[in-house]
Amino acid sequence: MSDSPSGPGLFDTFLLRDLASNTMRLILTRWVAGGLVPLATAFCVRGLGLPLPERPLYLVGAAILSYNGLFVWLVRRAVHTEDPAHLPYMRRLVVLQVALDWLAMAVFLHLTGGIESPALFFFLIHMLMVTILLPGQSPYLYVVIGTGVVLLISLLERTGLLPHYHILPSVPRTLYSDSIFIASRVVFFATTAFATVYLTASIMSRLRERERQVAALFEVTRAVSSTLSLPEVLDALVRSAAEALEVPAASLHLLDETGERLELSASYGVAHPERLKECLITLSESAMDREALAGQPVIVRDAASDPRVRCSVLLEDERFASLLVAPLIGRGGPLGVLRIYSQRPHRFMEEEADFAMAIARQGATALENALAHDALRRSEQTRAQFVRMVTHELRAPVAGAQSLLRVLVRGMAGELTDQQRDILRRLEDRLDALSALINDLLDLAASKTVQLEEPLRPVTLQPVLRAVIERYAAQAEEKQVALRADIPPEPLTVCASEDGLDRVFDNLIGNAVKYTPEGGRVSVHLSKQVASAVITVADTGIGIPEKDLPHLWEEFFRASNARRSRIPGTGLGLSIVRRLVEYYGGLIGVQSVEGQGTTFTVTLPLAGPGGCGPEEAGRGTPSPRPAPEG
Repeated sequence: MSDSPSGPGLFDTFLLRDLASNTMRLILTRWVAGGLVPLATAFCVRGLGLPLPERPLYLVGAAILSYNGLFVWLVRRAVHTEDPAHLPYMRRLVVLQVALDWLAMAVFLHLTGGIESPALFFFLIHMLMVTILLPGQSPYLYVVIGTGVVLLISLLERTGLLPHYHILPSVPRTLYSDSIFIASRVVFFATTAFATVYLTASIMSRLRERERQVAALFEVTRAVSSTLSLPEVLDALVRSAAEALEVPAASLHLLDETGERLELSASYGVAHPERLKECLITLSESAMDREALAGQPVIVRDAASDPRVRCSVLLEDERFASLLVAPLIGRGGPLGVLRIYSQRPHRFMEEEADFAMAIARQGATALENALAHDALRRSEQTRAQFVRMVTHELRAPVAGAQSLLRVLVRGMAGELTDQQRDILRRLEDRLDALSALINDLLDLAASKTVQLEEPLRPVTLQPVLRAVIERYAAQAEEKQVALRADIPPEPLTVCASEDGLDRVFDNLIGNAVKYTPEGGRVSVHLSKQVASAVITVADTGIGIPEKDLPHLWEEFFRASNARRSRIPGTGLGLSIVRRLVEYYGGLIGVQSVEGQGTTFTVTLPLAGPGGCGPEEAGRGTPSPRPAPEG
């Protein structure tokens, strides 16, 4: 049914496991058969007194057990690798096993009476197992070969070229040479074998197709759910749908804002996508798509003669002969259609339509998630840009007011009374807090739009850390806080921006100095671990209560003891730090005990030899928020 080649995938892995499992069952059956041959021979000869050729039958049983041991070793090697490339190897092993089994059964049949043998129908059991193991027309070939083997043994015994072993006293001695008896036994055997194989093959074919569809649907789900990027979801959906249905091409058309027109959003295997994009689909003119968007799949078995196909590009440029249209229906209504193409007429049937609907349902869910994520991202960027614009406009008047207040406080505009000076200083403190909030809001907005404005480049960590430590050295000395740094001379370079790294370390080191009381210690340590740079900022300050740790990265959150300390702060710093660290492809964690101190650990991947291309880290796609370590 396939009209496009596909490489080894999940279904081939399932086939390999299934074939290996059934082969092990065949091997187990052969152990039983190989053991029963000598036991049954001994019982029939010694117990029942039947004139069986005892020694040759013992040799047959020993031969079966011997080659079975070899197959156990060969099959286990393929099972342990689970490499789909071993599938042809496993099938060759099955063919070899069948050939040896039939040779052994032919000898056993001859030794137990030939055409008169009661063991004749053991062939049927083996044919049943071969049908389970091998797909396609192979089992019918084995029926023909098996019937030929039975007929050949009968004719050779009848002509005297092979000796005949008469083992059933109740059967006339000359029956094996009766042409009518031989013909009736062979015909009955062949008819039974063909009927058995046909029924079993029909059932196995349907089961294998269901297994293939389940595996393919799993692949589709995995592909479209592996990302929230809308373009990647669209591309994964059309590619996975074409591969799952084993066809050369597929396209996805989404409804535009008016809900009246379908626009090409993604295609796979289409030779001229730009031409297909020109073929605008208006629902009022496309009965095929209207039918699909009503909730049912549409099968076009012959595109050339079906009036519902209005786009000449499909017929003339792409030469598609049949197509299948499945609707993408989300929770809020129709999203668009998934079109699947074949260059063979009458390629799609009801079963493929049901399968395409299952793929479309998975795709619609992934598509809605991607659309929601895209809308959320754009909304967040819009909000961040608005905050940035407003706070930027506030910065100038606040800075002007601070400058005028400093002139008044310093007495440059005339002498002030103590009460006036106290009021102005308190107003100055409030304006300083407002200025800090404005700066933090600007930093927060910048961290949310950083991927649009700050290209990543190699940045050496040592100069940035030293600059921040020097910035807070005077404040630490004034508070009698020991500020120590352990920075190795070996340059450690990461993919980031100097401004962003400065914000990260300024916040962490500044907080450590700010929240560490007199006589305390703040230490900054930089080290290399495998392919990452690890920066720790540890202090002996007020620490963070355990109940506050899970909320530490939330915007505007401040620990309860920090609020009680009346130390000014906005609660935005750590949120900004986390966003920047994750944007640089790193991780941040915290350990803290209230009253004993806090340690922040930042891990950043080192820049590779290829520089800082978009593949260096998960830029623009924040990683999951790390849980604070208590």
